[in-house]
Amino acid sequence: MVVQLLALLGSFSTAILLTPICRRLSLQFGLVDSPDTHRKLHREPVALCGGPVVLLSTLLAVCIAGCFVTTIWEAALTRIVPLAALMFGCFAIVLLGILDDRFGIRGRQKLIGQLLITTVLVVAGYQIDTVSAFGAAIPLGYLVIPISIGWLLLTINSINLIDGADGLCCSVGWIASAGFSAMATLQGHWLEATFAASIAGSLLGFLVFNFPPAKVFLGDSGSMLVGLILGALAIRTSLKGPTAVSILGAVAILALPFFDSSMAIVRRKLTGRSIFSTDRGHLHHNLMTKGFGQSRLVVLVSLFSCILAIGAFLSAALNNEFLALIAVLVVLGCLVASRLFGYAELRLLAGRVAHFSNTLLPQFRKDEGKQPKRQYRLQGDRCWETVWDSMAEFADKHDLSKVCLDLNVPWLHEGYHACWNRDRSPDESSRWKMVMPIFTGEKAVGRIEFVGPMTAADSGNLLESLVVFVECLQSEIGAIVHEHELVIGATALDKELLPNLNSETVFATQPIGT
Repeated sequence: MVVQLLALLGSFSTAILLTPICRRLSLQFGLVDSPDTHRKLHREPVALCGGPVVLLSTLLAVCIAGCFVTTIWEAALTRIVPLAALMFGCFAIVLLGILDDRFGIRGRQKLIGQLLITTVLVVAGYQIDTVSAFGAAIPLGYLVIPISIGWLLLTINSINLIDGADGLCCSVGWIASAGFSAMATLQGHWLEATFAASIAGSLLGFLVFNFPPAKVFLGDSGSMLVGLILGALAIRTSLKGPTAVSILGAVAILALPFFDSSMAIVRRKLTGRSIFSTDRGHLHHNLMTKGFGQSRLVVLVSLFSCILAIGAFLSAALNNEFLALIAVLVVLGCLVASRLFGYAELRLLAGRVAHFSNTLLPQFRKDEGKQPKRQYRLQGDRCWETVWDSMAEFADKHDLSKVCLDLNVPWLHEGYHACWNRDRSPDESSRWKMVMPIFTGEKAVGRIEFVGPMTAADSGNLLESLVVFVECLQSEIGAIVHEHELVIGATALDKELLPNLNSETVFATQPIGT
Protein backbone atom coordinates (compact mmCIF):
# COMPACT_ATOMS: atom_id res chain seq x y z
CA MET A 1 0.00 0.00 0.00
CA VAL A 2 2.99 2.32 0.43
CA VAL A 3 3.64 2.29 -3.33
CA GLN A 4 0.01 3.08 -4.06
CA LEU A 5 0.04 5.92 -1.55
CA LEU A 6 3.18 7.39 -3.13
CA ALA A 7 1.63 7.09 -6.59
CA LEU A 8 -1.47 8.88 -5.33
CA LEU A 9 0.55 11.71 -3.80
CA GLY A 10 2.75 11.99 -6.89
CA SER A 11 -0.17 12.27 -9.32
CA PHE A 12 -1.95 14.64 -6.91
CA SER A 13 1.04 17.01 -6.88
CA THR A 14 1.51 16.77 -10.64
CA ALA A 15 -2.17 17.53 -11.30
CA ILE A 16 -2.00 20.62 -9.09
CA LEU A 17 1.00 21.88 -11.07
CA LEU A 18 -0.40 21.02 -14.52
CA THR A 19 -3.96 22.30 -14.09
CA PRO A 20 -3.19 26.06 -14.15
CA ILE A 21 -0.95 25.58 -17.20
CA CYS A 22 -3.57 23.57 -19.10
CA ARG A 23 -6.27 26.03 -18.03
CA ARG A 24 -4.33 28.91 -19.54
CA LEU A 25 -3.79 26.99 -22.79
CA SER A 26 -7.47 25.98 -22.96
CA LEU A 27 -8.60 29.58 -22.61
CA GLN A 28 -6.07 30.67 -25.23
CA PHE A 29 -7.28 28.10 -27.81
CA GLY A 30 -10.98 28.50 -27.07
CA LEU A 31 -11.39 25.11 -25.41
CA VAL A 32 -14.08 26.35 -23.02
CA ASP A 33 -17.58 25.47 -21.92
CA SER A 34 -19.74 28.50 -22.65
CA PRO A 35 -22.96 29.02 -20.66
CA ASP A 36 -26.39 28.75 -22.26
CA THR A 37 -30.00 29.26 -21.21
CA HIS A 38 -30.97 25.66 -21.93
CA ARG A 39 -29.39 23.34 -19.35
CA LYS A 40 -25.94 24.49 -18.14
CA LEU A 41 -25.52 25.71 -14.57
CA HIS A 42 -22.54 28.09 -14.88
CA ARG A 43 -22.67 31.72 -16.03
CA GLU A 44 -19.19 32.32 -17.45
CA PRO A 45 -16.94 30.38 -19.89
CA VAL A 46 -14.92 27.73 -18.04
CA ALA A 47 -11.77 25.99 -19.35
CA LEU A 48 -12.10 22.33 -20.36
CA CYS A 49 -8.76 20.74 -19.61
CA GLY A 50 -9.45 17.64 -17.53
CA GLY A 51 -8.39 15.03 -20.08
CA PRO A 52 -4.76 16.14 -20.59
CA VAL A 53 -4.24 16.89 -16.89
CA VAL A 54 -5.56 13.54 -15.63
CA LEU A 55 -3.81 11.50 -18.34
CA LEU A 56 -0.39 13.13 -18.01
CA SER A 57 -0.47 13.14 -14.20
CA THR A 58 -1.44 9.48 -14.08
CA LEU A 59 1.16 8.26 -16.57
CA LEU A 60 3.94 10.24 -14.91
CA ALA A 61 3.07 8.85 -11.45
CA VAL A 62 2.94 5.25 -12.72
CA CYS A 63 6.30 5.62 -14.48
CA ILE A 64 7.94 7.08 -11.38
CA ALA A 65 6.47 4.33 -9.20
CA GLY A 66 7.78 1.74 -11.65
CA CYS A 67 11.32 3.12 -11.28
CA PHE A 68 11.27 2.27 -7.57
CA VAL A 69 9.27 -0.98 -7.64
CA THR A 70 10.48 -3.56 -10.15
CA THR A 71 7.34 -5.72 -9.80
CA ILE A 72 5.34 -2.98 -11.53
CA TRP A 73 7.62 -3.05 -14.61
CA GLU A 74 7.65 -6.85 -14.56
CA ALA A 75 3.84 -6.90 -14.52
CA ALA A 76 3.76 -4.35 -17.35
CA LEU A 77 6.16 -6.42 -19.50
CA THR A 78 4.11 -9.57 -19.07
CA ARG A 79 1.00 -7.75 -20.34
CA ILE A 80 2.58 -5.43 -22.87
CA VAL A 81 -0.17 -5.84 -25.49
CA PRO A 82 -3.13 -5.01 -23.18
CA LEU A 83 -1.14 -2.16 -21.64
CA ALA A 84 -0.28 -0.71 -25.07
CA ALA A 85 -3.94 -0.99 -26.09
CA LEU A 86 -4.98 0.82 -22.90
CA MET A 87 -2.49 3.62 -23.61
CA PHE A 88 -3.82 3.90 -27.16
CA GLY A 89 -7.39 3.97 -25.86
CA CYS A 90 -6.58 6.67 -23.30
CA PHE A 91 -4.94 9.01 -25.82
CA ALA A 92 -7.62 8.32 -28.45
CA ILE A 93 -10.54 9.00 -26.11
CA VAL A 94 -8.90 12.20 -24.83
CA LEU A 95 -8.55 13.34 -28.45
CA LEU A 96 -12.17 12.42 -29.17
CA GLY A 97 -13.27 14.36 -26.08
CA ILE A 98 -11.21 17.42 -27.04
CA LEU A 99 -12.81 17.44 -30.50
CA ASP A 100 -16.23 17.24 -28.88
CA ASP A 101 -15.39 19.96 -26.35
CA ARG A 102 -14.02 22.30 -29.01
CA PHE A 103 -16.26 21.73 -32.03
CA GLY A 104 -19.19 19.65 -30.79
CA ILE A 105 -19.87 16.14 -32.07
CA ARG A 106 -23.26 14.51 -32.49
CA GLY A 107 -24.08 11.78 -30.01
CA ARG A 108 -24.06 9.05 -32.65
CA GLN A 109 -20.69 10.13 -33.99
CA LYS A 110 -19.20 10.14 -30.52
CA LEU A 111 -20.65 6.68 -29.88
CA ILE A 112 -18.98 5.34 -33.03
CA GLY A 113 -15.62 6.69 -31.84
CA GLN A 114 -16.14 5.10 -28.43
CA LEU A 115 -17.09 1.81 -30.08
CA LEU A 116 -13.87 1.72 -32.12
CA ILE A 117 -11.71 2.51 -29.08
CA THR A 118 -13.36 -0.06 -26.82
CA THR A 119 -13.15 -2.71 -29.53
CA VAL A 120 -9.37 -2.29 -29.63
CA LEU A 121 -9.17 -2.78 -25.85
CA VAL A 122 -11.40 -5.84 -25.86
CA VAL A 123 -9.49 -7.50 -28.71
CA ALA A 124 -6.24 -6.78 -26.82
CA GLY A 125 -7.43 -8.68 -23.76
CA TYR A 126 -9.82 -6.59 -21.64
CA GLN A 127 -12.53 -9.22 -21.74
CA ILE A 128 -15.14 -10.60 -19.38
CA ASP A 129 -15.00 -14.33 -20.16
CA THR A 130 -16.91 -15.56 -17.13
CA VAL A 131 -19.21 -13.73 -14.73
CA SER A 132 -19.08 -14.84 -11.10
CA ALA A 133 -21.78 -14.00 -8.56
CA PHE A 134 -22.75 -15.70 -5.28
CA GLY A 135 -20.54 -18.69 -6.02
CA ALA A 136 -21.98 -19.33 -9.48
CA ALA A 137 -19.75 -18.92 -12.54
CA ILE A 138 -21.45 -18.19 -15.87
CA PRO A 139 -19.25 -18.56 -18.97
CA LEU A 140 -20.25 -16.03 -21.65
CA GLY A 141 -19.06 -17.97 -24.68
CA TYR A 142 -19.82 -16.14 -27.91
CA LEU A 143 -21.11 -13.15 -25.95
CA VAL A 144 -17.67 -12.33 -24.52
CA ILE A 145 -16.79 -9.59 -27.02
CA PRO A 146 -20.17 -7.79 -27.21
CA ILE A 147 -20.64 -7.87 -23.43
CA SER A 148 -17.08 -6.66 -22.81
CA ILE A 149 -17.54 -3.81 -25.29
CA GLY A 150 -20.92 -3.00 -23.75
CA TRP A 151 -19.37 -2.88 -20.28
CA LEU A 152 -16.71 -0.36 -21.37
CA LEU A 153 -19.28 1.75 -23.23
CA LEU A 154 -21.48 1.71 -20.12
CA THR A 155 -18.72 2.93 -17.83
CA ILE A 156 -17.58 5.63 -20.30
CA ASN A 157 -21.02 7.11 -20.79
CA SER A 158 -22.19 6.69 -17.19
CA ILE A 159 -19.25 8.71 -15.90
CA ASN A 160 -19.72 11.20 -18.74
CA LEU A 161 -23.40 11.71 -17.87
CA ILE A 162 -22.77 12.28 -14.17
CA ASP A 163 -20.33 15.10 -14.96
CA GLY A 164 -22.91 17.86 -14.66
CA ALA A 165 -22.06 19.73 -11.47
CA ASP A 166 -18.85 21.26 -10.13
CA GLY A 167 -16.64 18.62 -8.53
CA LEU A 168 -19.15 15.79 -8.88
CA CYS A 169 -17.43 13.58 -11.45
CA CYS A 170 -14.01 14.11 -9.85
CA SER A 171 -15.38 13.09 -6.45
CA VAL A 172 -17.14 9.97 -7.73
CA GLY A 173 -14.12 9.13 -9.89
CA TRP A 174 -11.41 9.36 -7.23
CA ILE A 175 -13.44 7.35 -4.71
CA ALA A 176 -14.15 4.65 -7.31
CA SER A 177 -10.46 4.59 -8.31
CA ALA A 178 -9.39 4.28 -4.68
CA GLY A 179 -11.84 1.40 -4.24
CA PHE A 180 -10.47 -0.40 -7.30
CA SER A 181 -6.91 0.22 -6.08
CA ALA A 182 -7.70 -1.38 -2.72
CA MET A 183 -9.38 -4.37 -4.42
CA ALA A 184 -6.43 -4.79 -6.81
CA THR A 185 -3.98 -4.71 -3.91
CA LEU A 186 -6.05 -7.38 -2.19
CA GLN A 187 -5.85 -9.58 -5.29
CA GLY A 188 -2.13 -8.95 -5.82
CA HIS A 189 -2.57 -7.00 -9.09
CA TRP A 190 0.17 -4.44 -8.37
CA LEU A 191 0.18 -2.68 -11.75
CA GLU A 192 -3.59 -2.11 -11.69
CA ALA A 193 -3.46 -1.04 -8.03
CA THR A 194 -0.81 1.57 -8.80
CA PHE A 195 -2.62 2.76 -11.91
CA ALA A 196 -5.91 3.13 -9.99
CA ALA A 197 -4.17 4.98 -7.15
CA SER A 198 -2.57 7.35 -9.68
CA ILE A 199 -5.95 8.09 -11.25
CA ALA A 200 -7.38 8.80 -7.79
CA GLY A 201 -4.54 11.23 -7.07
CA SER A 202 -4.91 12.98 -10.43
CA LEU A 203 -8.63 13.50 -9.86
CA LEU A 204 -8.03 14.74 -6.32
CA GLY A 205 -5.48 17.26 -7.60
CA PHE A 206 -7.87 18.41 -10.32
CA LEU A 207 -10.68 18.60 -7.74
CA VAL A 208 -8.77 21.39 -5.98
CA PHE A 209 -9.66 23.61 -8.98
CA ASN A 210 -12.91 21.84 -9.90
CA PHE A 211 -14.59 22.04 -6.48
CA PRO A 212 -17.50 24.53 -6.39
CA PRO A 213 -17.21 27.17 -7.67
CA ALA A 214 -15.16 25.48 -10.39
CA LYS A 215 -12.34 27.25 -12.22
CA VAL A 216 -11.92 24.32 -14.63
CA PHE A 217 -14.08 21.47 -15.95
CA LEU A 218 -13.14 17.92 -16.80
CA GLY A 219 -14.97 18.19 -20.10
CA ASP A 220 -15.77 15.18 -22.25
CA SER A 221 -12.06 14.49 -22.65
CA GLY A 222 -11.68 14.06 -18.89
CA SER A 223 -14.94 12.32 -18.01
CA MET A 224 -14.72 9.81 -20.87
CA LEU A 225 -11.08 9.09 -19.99
CA VAL A 226 -12.04 8.39 -16.38
CA GLY A 227 -14.91 6.17 -17.52
CA LEU A 228 -12.70 4.17 -19.87
CA ILE A 229 -9.99 3.60 -17.26
CA LEU A 230 -12.48 2.68 -14.55
CA GLY A 231 -14.15 0.20 -16.90
CA ALA A 232 -10.82 -1.42 -17.77
CA LEU A 233 -9.69 -1.45 -14.13
CA ALA A 234 -13.00 -2.99 -13.06
CA ILE A 235 -12.33 -5.98 -15.32
CA ARG A 236 -8.78 -6.50 -14.04
CA THR A 237 -9.32 -5.76 -10.33
CA SER A 238 -12.46 -7.91 -10.03
CA LEU A 239 -10.83 -11.09 -11.35
CA LYS A 240 -11.42 -14.26 -9.33
CA GLY A 241 -9.01 -16.68 -10.93
CA PRO A 242 -7.65 -16.38 -14.48
CA THR A 243 -10.86 -15.36 -16.28
CA ALA A 244 -13.85 -15.08 -13.91
CA VAL A 245 -14.93 -11.54 -13.04
CA SER A 246 -16.76 -10.99 -9.74
CA ILE A 247 -19.27 -8.58 -11.19
CA LEU A 248 -21.00 -7.42 -7.99
CA GLY A 249 -17.97 -5.63 -6.57
CA ALA A 250 -17.39 -3.65 -9.76
CA VAL A 251 -21.09 -2.82 -10.14
CA ALA A 252 -21.29 -1.71 -6.50
CA ILE A 253 -18.42 0.76 -6.86
CA LEU A 254 -19.99 2.27 -9.99
CA ALA A 255 -23.60 1.93 -8.83
CA LEU A 256 -24.32 5.68 -8.66
CA PRO A 257 -23.28 6.58 -12.24
CA PHE A 258 -24.92 3.35 -13.48
CA PHE A 259 -28.18 4.21 -11.72
CA ASP A 260 -28.10 7.79 -13.00
CA SER A 261 -27.58 6.72 -16.62
CA SER A 262 -30.16 3.91 -16.33
CA MET A 263 -32.80 6.32 -15.06
CA ALA A 264 -31.92 8.73 -17.88
CA ILE A 265 -32.52 5.98 -20.45
CA VAL A 266 -35.80 4.98 -18.78
CA ARG A 267 -36.93 8.61 -18.57
CA ARG A 268 -36.13 9.40 -22.18
CA LYS A 269 -37.12 6.13 -23.79
CA LEU A 270 -40.49 5.74 -22.05
CA THR A 271 -41.43 9.36 -22.75
CA GLY A 272 -40.65 8.98 -26.46
CA ARG A 273 -37.55 11.18 -26.45
CA SER A 274 -34.19 10.39 -28.00
CA ILE A 275 -31.68 8.90 -25.56
CA PHE A 276 -29.28 11.61 -26.80
CA SER A 277 -31.68 14.39 -25.79
CA THR A 278 -30.81 16.71 -22.91
CA ASP A 279 -32.78 17.38 -19.76
CA ARG A 280 -32.30 18.35 -16.14
CA GLY A 281 -33.41 15.08 -14.66
CA HIS A 282 -30.04 13.68 -13.59
CA LEU A 283 -29.04 12.96 -10.01
CA HIS A 284 -27.29 16.29 -9.48
CA HIS A 285 -30.17 18.28 -11.01
CA ASN A 286 -32.70 16.60 -8.72
CA LEU A 287 -30.57 17.22 -5.65
CA MET A 288 -30.22 20.89 -6.56
CA THR A 289 -33.97 21.30 -6.99
CA LYS A 290 -34.39 19.73 -3.53
CA GLY A 291 -32.35 22.56 -2.04
CA PHE A 292 -28.83 21.12 -2.09
CA GLY A 293 -26.17 23.63 -3.04
CA GLN A 294 -23.34 22.37 -5.23
CA SER A 295 -20.94 21.91 -2.30
CA ARG A 296 -23.48 19.99 -0.21
CA LEU A 297 -24.41 17.99 -3.29
CA VAL A 298 -20.80 16.88 -3.80
CA VAL A 299 -20.45 15.96 -0.11
CA LEU A 300 -23.66 13.88 -0.14
CA VAL A 301 -22.77 12.01 -3.34
CA SER A 302 -19.23 11.44 -2.05
CA LEU A 303 -20.67 9.93 1.14
CA PHE A 304 -22.83 7.55 -0.90
CA SER A 305 -19.83 6.66 -3.10
CA CYS A 306 -17.73 5.88 -0.02
CA ILE A 307 -20.42 3.54 1.31
CA LEU A 308 -20.49 1.71 -2.02
CA ALA A 309 -16.69 1.47 -2.27
CA ILE A 310 -16.37 0.20 1.30
CA GLY A 311 -19.12 -2.36 0.70
CA ALA A 312 -17.37 -3.60 -2.46
CA PHE A 313 -13.99 -3.82 -0.71
CA LEU A 314 -15.39 -5.70 2.28
CA SER A 315 -17.20 -8.12 -0.01
CA ALA A 316 -13.86 -8.92 -1.70
CA ALA A 317 -11.88 -9.03 1.56
CA LEU A 318 -14.37 -11.25 3.38
CA ASN A 319 -15.41 -13.18 0.26
CA ASN A 320 -19.04 -12.28 0.90
CA GLU A 321 -20.74 -10.69 -2.10
CA PHE A 322 -23.90 -9.99 -0.13
CA LEU A 323 -22.07 -7.05 1.47
CA ALA A 324 -21.70 -5.35 -1.92
CA LEU A 325 -25.36 -6.02 -2.69
CA ILE A 326 -26.45 -4.62 0.69
CA ALA A 327 -24.42 -1.44 0.11
CA VAL A 328 -26.07 -0.93 -3.29
CA LEU A 329 -29.58 -1.53 -1.91
CA VAL A 330 -29.00 0.85 1.01
CA VAL A 331 -27.70 3.72 -1.14
CA LEU A 332 -30.18 3.40 -4.00
CA GLY A 333 -33.01 2.65 -1.60
CA CYS A 334 -32.28 5.88 0.31
CA LEU A 335 -32.36 7.91 -2.92
CA VAL A 336 -35.63 6.40 -4.14
CA ALA A 337 -37.44 6.24 -0.78
CA SER A 338 -36.59 9.88 -0.02
CA ARG A 339 -37.63 10.81 -3.59
CA LEU A 340 -34.30 12.53 -4.10
CA PHE A 341 -33.76 10.61 -7.32
CA GLY A 342 -35.23 7.72 -9.29
CA TYR A 343 -38.73 7.71 -7.83
CA ALA A 344 -40.46 9.29 -10.85
CA GLU A 345 -38.56 7.10 -13.34
CA LEU A 346 -39.42 3.90 -11.47
CA ARG A 347 -43.08 4.97 -11.33
CA LEU A 348 -42.95 5.57 -15.07
CA LEU A 349 -41.46 2.11 -15.63
CA ALA A 350 -43.97 0.44 -13.32
CA GLY A 351 -46.86 2.19 -15.10
CA ARG A 352 -45.61 1.02 -18.48
CA VAL A 353 -45.21 -2.56 -17.23
CA ALA A 354 -48.68 -2.52 -15.69
CA HIS A 355 -50.23 -1.20 -18.89
CA PHE A 356 -48.44 -3.85 -20.96
CA SER A 357 -49.60 -6.58 -18.57
CA ASN A 358 -53.18 -5.38 -18.86
CA THR A 359 -53.06 -5.56 -22.64
CA LEU A 360 -51.89 -9.19 -22.42
CA LEU A 361 -54.70 -10.24 -20.08
CA PRO A 362 -57.73 -8.05 -20.89
CA GLN A 363 -60.23 -10.71 -19.91
CA PHE A 364 -59.12 -10.56 -16.27
CA ARG A 365 -59.31 -6.79 -15.90
CA LYS A 366 -61.85 -5.47 -13.42
CA ASP A 367 -61.84 -1.87 -14.68
CA GLU A 368 -63.18 -2.67 -18.15
CA GLY A 369 -64.63 0.43 -19.78
CA LYS A 370 -62.49 2.91 -17.86
CA GLN A 371 -59.84 5.10 -19.47
CA PRO A 372 -56.69 5.10 -17.31
CA LYS A 373 -54.77 8.39 -17.11
CA ARG A 374 -51.13 8.06 -16.18
CA GLN A 375 -49.22 11.21 -15.34
CA TYR A 376 -45.68 11.61 -14.02
CA ARG A 377 -44.00 14.74 -12.73
CA LEU A 378 -40.35 14.18 -13.66
CA GLN A 379 -39.07 17.57 -12.47
CA GLY A 380 -40.47 20.89 -11.31
CA ASP A 381 -43.73 22.03 -9.77
CA ARG A 382 -45.65 23.85 -12.51
CA CYS A 383 -49.38 23.15 -12.81
CA TRP A 384 -49.37 21.06 -16.00
CA GLU A 385 -52.36 19.04 -14.78
CA THR A 386 -54.82 21.60 -16.17
CA VAL A 387 -53.29 21.22 -19.62
CA TRP A 388 -53.35 17.46 -19.35
CA ASP A 389 -56.96 17.30 -18.14
CA SER A 390 -58.11 19.28 -21.16
CA MET A 391 -56.22 16.89 -23.46
CA ALA A 392 -57.76 13.80 -21.84
CA GLU A 393 -61.21 15.39 -22.03
CA PHE A 394 -60.69 16.19 -25.73
CA ALA A 395 -59.59 12.59 -26.43
CA ASP A 396 -62.60 11.11 -24.64
CA LYS A 397 -65.02 13.48 -26.39
CA HIS A 398 -63.72 12.63 -29.89
CA ASP A 399 -63.33 8.87 -29.28
CA LEU A 400 -59.57 8.89 -29.69
CA SER A 401 -57.60 5.78 -28.76
CA LYS A 402 -54.60 7.43 -27.16
CA VAL A 403 -53.19 10.84 -26.32
CA CYS A 404 -49.78 11.69 -24.81
CA LEU A 405 -48.21 14.88 -23.53
CA ASP A 406 -44.47 15.10 -23.00
CA LEU A 407 -42.90 18.34 -21.75
CA ASN A 408 -39.17 18.92 -21.32
CA VAL A 409 -38.14 22.43 -20.29
CA PRO A 410 -34.60 21.93 -18.94
CA TRP A 411 -33.75 25.60 -18.46
CA LEU A 412 -36.66 25.81 -15.99
CA HIS A 413 -36.04 22.39 -14.38
CA GLU A 414 -39.46 21.25 -15.63
CA GLY A 415 -40.34 17.79 -16.93
CA TYR A 416 -43.80 16.25 -17.20
CA HIS A 417 -45.18 13.18 -18.99
CA ALA A 418 -48.75 11.92 -19.20
CA CYS A 419 -50.53 9.30 -21.28
CA TRP A 420 -54.20 8.36 -21.76
CA ASN A 421 -55.23 5.06 -23.35
CA ARG A 422 -58.67 3.77 -24.17
CA ASP A 423 -59.21 0.23 -22.94
CA ARG A 424 -60.08 -1.20 -26.32
CA SER A 425 -57.84 0.26 -29.02
CA PRO A 426 -57.78 -0.83 -32.67
CA ASP A 427 -54.78 -2.64 -34.10
CA GLU A 428 -51.88 -0.57 -35.37
CA SER A 429 -52.95 -1.14 -38.98
CA SER A 430 -56.41 0.27 -38.24
CA ARG A 431 -55.49 3.55 -36.59
CA TRP A 432 -53.89 6.87 -37.42
CA LYS A 433 -51.23 8.70 -35.44
CA MET A 434 -50.20 12.35 -35.28
CA VAL A 435 -47.22 13.74 -33.37
CA MET A 436 -46.67 17.49 -33.12
CA PRO A 437 -43.92 19.52 -31.44
CA ILE A 438 -44.73 22.30 -28.97
CA PHE A 439 -42.82 25.57 -29.15
CA THR A 440 -42.64 28.66 -27.00
CA GLY A 441 -40.99 31.27 -29.16
CA GLU A 442 -38.17 29.45 -30.94
CA LYS A 443 -37.59 26.88 -28.18
CA ALA A 444 -39.07 23.39 -28.36
CA VAL A 445 -40.59 22.45 -25.02
CA GLY A 446 -42.15 19.09 -25.82
CA ARG A 447 -44.52 17.18 -28.04
CA ILE A 448 -48.08 15.90 -28.13
CA GLU A 449 -49.31 12.67 -29.66
CA PHE A 450 -52.82 11.77 -30.83
CA VAL A 451 -53.93 8.29 -31.93
CA GLY A 452 -57.40 7.42 -33.22
CA PRO A 453 -59.34 4.76 -35.11
CA MET A 454 -59.10 4.90 -38.88
CA THR A 455 -62.73 5.73 -39.82
CA ALA A 456 -64.04 8.00 -42.55
CA ALA A 457 -66.91 9.38 -40.49
CA ASP A 458 -66.48 13.07 -39.71
CA SER A 459 -62.70 13.01 -40.33
CA GLY A 460 -62.70 16.56 -41.69
CA ASN A 461 -64.33 18.02 -38.60
CA LEU A 462 -61.97 16.03 -36.37
CA LEU A 463 -58.91 17.41 -38.16
CA GLU A 464 -60.24 20.94 -37.86
CA SER A 465 -60.96 20.44 -34.17
CA LEU A 466 -57.44 19.04 -33.64
CA VAL A 467 -55.81 22.06 -35.26
CA VAL A 468 -57.81 24.52 -33.17
CA PHE A 469 -57.24 22.53 -29.99
CA VAL A 470 -53.46 22.27 -30.55
CA GLU A 471 -53.21 26.03 -31.11
CA CYS A 472 -55.03 26.71 -27.83
CA LEU A 473 -52.94 24.09 -26.06
CA GLN A 474 -49.70 25.59 -27.28
CA SER A 475 -50.77 29.04 -26.13
CA GLU A 476 -51.66 27.71 -22.68
CA ILE A 477 -48.32 25.88 -22.33
CA GLY A 478 -46.47 28.98 -23.54
CA ALA A 479 -48.24 31.10 -20.92
CA ILE A 480 -47.18 28.72 -18.11
CA VAL A 481 -43.56 28.66 -19.33
CA HIS A 482 -43.46 32.44 -19.73
CA GLU A 483 -44.92 32.95 -16.26
CA HIS A 484 -42.25 30.68 -14.77
CA GLU A 485 -39.49 32.53 -16.63
CA LEU A 486 -40.76 35.84 -15.24
CA VAL A 487 -40.76 34.47 -11.70
CA ILE A 488 -37.20 33.14 -12.05
CA GLY A 489 -35.98 36.37 -13.63
CA ALA A 490 -37.62 38.50 -10.96
CA THR A 491 -36.24 36.27 -8.19
CA ALA A 492 -32.70 36.53 -9.61
CA LEU A 493 -33.05 40.31 -9.88
CA ASP A 494 -34.39 40.49 -6.35
CA LYS A 495 -31.44 38.53 -4.96
CA GLU A 496 -28.97 40.68 -6.87
CA LEU A 497 -30.40 44.12 -6.09
CA LEU A 498 -32.15 43.53 -2.78
CA PRO A 499 -30.00 41.04 -0.87
CA ASN A 500 -31.38 42.01 2.53
CA LEU A 501 -35.02 41.47 1.61
CA ASN A 502 -36.90 38.19 1.37
CA SER A 503 -38.07 37.51 -2.21
CA GLU A 504 -41.50 36.37 -1.00
CA THR A 505 -41.97 39.76 0.71
CA VAL A 506 -41.10 41.59 -2.50
CA PHE A 507 -43.53 39.59 -4.58
CA ALA A 508 -46.27 40.03 -2.00
CA THR A 509 -46.11 43.79 -2.37
CA GLN A 510 -45.09 44.18 -6.00
CA PRO A 511 -46.58 42.35 -9.00
CA ILE A 512 -44.33 40.45 -11.42
CA GLY A 513 -43.02 42.51 -14.29
CA THR A 514 -43.03 45.91 -12.57
